[in-house]
Amino acid sequence: MLSEIREKAAPLMEPVARAFARAGFSPNSLTLIGLFIGSVAALLFAKGEPRWAGLTLLICGVFDVIDGAVARLTGRETAFGGVLDAVIDRYVDFAIFIGIMYSSLEELWWRLPSWAWCTLALTGSFMVSYTRARAEAAGSGKLDVGIAERGERLLILAFGGLLNYTHVAVALVAILAHATAIHRLIVTRYRLR
Repeated sequence: MLSEIREKAAPLMEPVARAFARAGFSPNSLTLIGLFIGSVAALLFAKGEPRWAGLTLLICGVFDVIDGAVARLTGRETAFGGVLDAVIDRYVDFAIFIGIMYSSLEELWWRLPSWAWCTLALTGSFMVSYTRARAEAAGSGKLDVGIAERGERLLILAFGGLLNYTHVAVALVAILAHATAIHRLIVTRYRLR
């Protein structure tokens, strides 16, 4: 969903990307800055500061968009850069959910402890990415379908933190991520027939 908006908003990001490129930032350095900011968001969740964590997560999301924009603008798109970006995204996802688990958001919600919700959300998040990678490697073509791609999941967690409803955001991510992974499997089956 957001991937379509991102493509349409690319011209709006160009001045920001140009400023980062002029300042000498490489796409890979911006990816690593995103890792640092995502880790700060995870620590803020862990310390029980969900509003600050949500705000920091929004900033992390900006860097997640800017690194690719700078790569395209400067002609520095590389296969390694794409792999690095994907790996760093997984590390940030992992850190965020560990931070939320550590803060113990709510003891029980819908009769499941917080660690169970975070584990479901983390597993679903990884399966969304894994399903896409495997399907594309098998020849499905670009598989950016589903309602909970990474951008959507980050926004849900960020706004959940900002509104002090982290437990609701985690449950929503858990449900939507698994729905997206299943949706991708269905689309892959159709495409690979």
